[in-house]
Amino acid sequence: MHDASSRGEPSLARTGTAVMTTRVVNGRGAITLLRVVSAVACLQTLVQGLLAGMLLNGDVNSIDPHGFNAYVFELLVFLQVAAAVLVWRSNRWLTWPLKAAIGILVATFTQTALGLTSSLAAHVTLGLALCAMQAVFVMRAFTLRADRPARLA
Repeated sequence: MHDASSRGEPSLARTGTAVMTTRVVNGRGAITLLRVVSAVACLQTLVQGLLAGMLLNGDVNSIDPHGFNAYVFELLVFLQVAAAVLVWRSNRWLTWPLKAAIGILVATFTQTALGLTSSLAAHVTLGLALCAMQAVFVMRAFTLRADRPARLA
């Protein structure tokens, strides 16, 4: 979890052999927006999984909420890309949020297409992958630490 473009010191939290790194970046508002939107999108993937499980259990009435929720998730991921652009504009060296958000957006559009064509095996598999990708994105977004503005004396 350490990349060459990171600024900041590694934290004491360790996961296996990887060291979580806190990155000091500019743009407190953009970072907050990225965190909030990505966390809500992550929760949305869990709701999607619940609705999908209900559908696979035979509750055909859950197909409409699952479809509607898919479009809500697409909107949230699009907002996540916009927030990642704002973070990137303030920190040109920090490219992973934008690259990851665009990758998740492409996977989301692919997921919707697979669902509309009833490719169940691929749709379920990509849905699980999207949930994992979004969870990792949220965890990494919370490693960003905003630079404190200078205090006036």
